Amino acid sequence: MSYSQTNRIKTGAIKLESGLGILFLVGFGLLAAVMIVKVGLMAGFLLLGLPFVIGLLSYLWIDPKAGIWLSLIMGFLISGLSRYIVAPWGLTIDIFLFLSLLFSLINSSIKIDWKRTKNDITIFSLVWMGYLIFEILNPHGNGLVAWFYAMRGIGFYQMLSVPMIYLFLREEKHFYTFLNILIILSLAGTAWGFKQQLLGVDAAEYRWLWDENHHEEHVLHGVLRVFSFYSDAGQFGASQAMMALLTGILAVSPLPTFKRILFGILAIVFFLGFAISGTRGALAVPLFGGIAYLITTKNFKVLGVGFSAMILVFVILKYTFLFQGVEQVRRMRTALDPNNRSLEVRLENQITFGKYLADKPFGGGVGTAGFWGARFNPDSLMANTATDSWFVKIWAETGFFGLLIHISFLGYVIGKGGAVCMGLTSPKKKSYAMALYASIVGVIFSSYGNQVFGQMPTGMIMNLAIPFLFLIPHWPEEKK
Repeated sequence: MSYSQTNRIKTGAIKLESGLGILFLVGFGLLAAVMIVKVGLMAGFLLLGLPFVIGLLSYLWIDPKAGIWLSLIMGFLISGLSRYIVAPWGLTIDIFLFLSLLFSLINSSIKIDWKRTKNDITIFSLVWMGYLIFEILNPHGNGLVAWFYAMRGIGFYQMLSVPMIYLFLREEKHFYTFLNILIILSLAGTAWGFKQQLLGVDAAEYRWLWDENHHEEHVLHGVLRVFSFYSDAGQFGASQAMMALLTGILAVSPLPTFKRILFGILAIVFFLGFAISGTRGALAVPLFGGIAYLITTKNFKVLGVGFSAMILVFVILKYTFLFQGVEQVRRMRTALDPNNRSLEVRLENQITFGKYLADKPFGGGVGTAGFWGARFNPDSLMANTATDSWFVKIWAETGFFGLLIHISFLGYVIGKGGAVCMGLTSPKKKSYAMALYASIVGVIFSSYGNQVFGQMPTGMIMNLAIPFLFLIPHWPEEKK
């Protein structure tokens, strides 16, 4: 028997071509049909999905890092999917990350060099998660179930994903995979957003807007704030602004001409996506991210031109009525109004939290504010006072000490990331590092106005982007 014949016999797909295999497939289909008739449609679909689940588990067993990519993809999709099919989509991120780590530990064929995880970013992530575990003991919390749901986006995903980036995704090609996934899914988000803008929302989105009472923040003066398949318009706008900044910086970087043109086109598309979201807080992404980029260039001419452009935009929005006929510009202009009622309400809420937390240095407990607070204790002050800001949320739930740890970590990322960018000499490495760094800084500062940093997909993007930034200096040197 030849090698090809032997290999053919061992192939699972070939076995299904046999009479027994065909009989199995027919029997499986009939069983699914019976379950649909006798038990219900969902039971039949679950049975039909079983081979897919088995295949996915087999793939993750062989290649655990695929779970990281799947978690990133689901970070983009969970909010949109939940509008069409009610299911715990968010738990798919937990499952993929957990299985990736579990399979990498128990699959003896996968060799792990744990020394790669001995770095400052991993240590910060573990310390932060350790503090969140300590929060279980907070007597003001809503219980273990509320803590479990809420802590995932705050620190659990970070704790799982950061070490796995250092273990399995250290190479340059992995960064490009990360970048390509961001671009493709963000473009899909832009396209879906323009579909909403030009053709209107579909039945599921209409129900989400009006029956679930999201219209007050998404339909202003009869104009839709586009949210695409993201959690809301604020997250969509911030994500699109981040991608516009990232691709815009790459467009003016010393990269091959074709790539620069492509990145330039993408930057324009993403900027338009940001514009139709009507998100004022997302202005902080290009503003502070742009400042971070200009500083890391160490080019005073570029720095001067960049700051001049920012001042010009500020003056136009603050002191003129140019482009006032454009709804998106009018909305952005209100972000610079010191008498804006939205800003006043946010400041009032912060005063309320300040009084409540005066004798609570460890906060009100993880899972007591925002969505999870409203779900598990809807009559509490924490649940009925909007946090708005990501940092206010961290402060409210974890107290002064939690906020101190979290801000220390983010400050460290900003400081060390800037040093990494300025220390690189390779034009290619420096270009990608500065683009990624500016995006991270922009998201961090924009999180003061909205809960950008912890919401999906931005939360998952940041969990991967931060370790990727610090791995760029370890790429192999370019051939001269």
